[in-house]
Amino acid sequence: MNYYRNMDREGMQIDFVVHNEISDEYKKELAESGARVFKLPPKNKPLDYQKQLRALLKKERYDVVHVHGNSAMMLLDTLPCKQMGVRKIIVHSHNTTCDHVKLHKLLTPIFRMTYTDGLACGQEAGKWLFGKRPFTVLRNGIDLKKNTYDPQKREDARARLHVGDRCVIGHIGNFIDQKNHVFLIDFYAKLLQQNPDYLLVLISDGALMKMIQEKVRSLHIEESVLFVGKTTRVADYLQAMDVMVLPSLHEGLPVVLIEAQAAGLQCLVSDHVTQEADLTDSLRFLPLQEDAWVQELLMAEPQKLAEERPKKCSDWQTMLIEKGYDVTRNAQILKKIYTD
Repeated sequence: MNYYRNMDREGMQIDFVVHNEISDEYKKELAESGARVFKLPPKNKPLDYQKQLRALLKKERYDVVHVHGNSAMMLLDTLPCKQMGVRKIIVHSHNTTCDHVKLHKLLTPIFRMTYTDGLACGQEAGKWLFGKRPFTVLRNGIDLKKNTYDPQKREDARARLHVGDRCVIGHIGNFIDQKNHVFLIDFYAKLLQQNPDYLLVLISDGALMKMIQEKVRSLHIEESVLFVGKTTRVADYLQAMDVMVLPSLHEGLPVVLIEAQAAGLQCLVSDHVTQEADLTDSLRFLPLQEDAWVQELLMAEPQKLAEERPKKCSDWQTMLIEKGYDVTRNAQILKKIYTD
């Protein structure tokens, strides 16, 4: 969506394939812009998925298909595309490992015969998926203006959340194993035992969301945890936060960390996340040990962090522009890849 919004789409028809429900805001925005959204079966039903994808490709006769993923499991997309004669099949690597490494390795030789162009969000993500084969690094560009820190927006966002003077800890990520929510809740519960003056804001949803909600209730900390669900207002929540946490088991180069740095936000990150994500020399990488995260958060000074954010935001956005993370420029690069 970031690229779609910032791309000159004259002479192009861009449609989307999804597996889950998308928000009403997205549906309205896409419909008004002329895009169509096709919901196909989830990939854990591979035969149904491929059958409907082939039917869609046969009907619409797309010139380009752009597939996002993190493993050779994208073969479920690329093989039907190749069979149906799609001229440009782009695979885009967004991670540095996957949940099914053995299956990935098994499928890789076939997968590598089915795409025409390789993209990656960073060098490490590219090496993971493509090995020594050529690929192009396309940075996860973001709308810097949208994420610029604004004290008034912060005040308004915190008022809507009824935060008061509490320190707001934020996490943005689907409720899947990779994002390590169980560890997050465990160290957060320990943190509250030492200082109850925190609010944890969890943004997104997913298969494990109900399990995490039950865990929160079982620890009796539900008054200190807010489940936001899916939202198109991530930038507003970033304004309200004091610290972003990302204790993932693995990551490529997550957009959320780029957005957080653009907003001048302090970030605590698992040492399993690629060092490439530290674009502003500001991320604090921590081992997956509960006490390390608790101690780091206990040292956070919300008032001081808020006072420092305007300068950090300005300095860090300059660094992001220099390193190629301006979505407007990157959208032009992506369009050229589509149209070459």
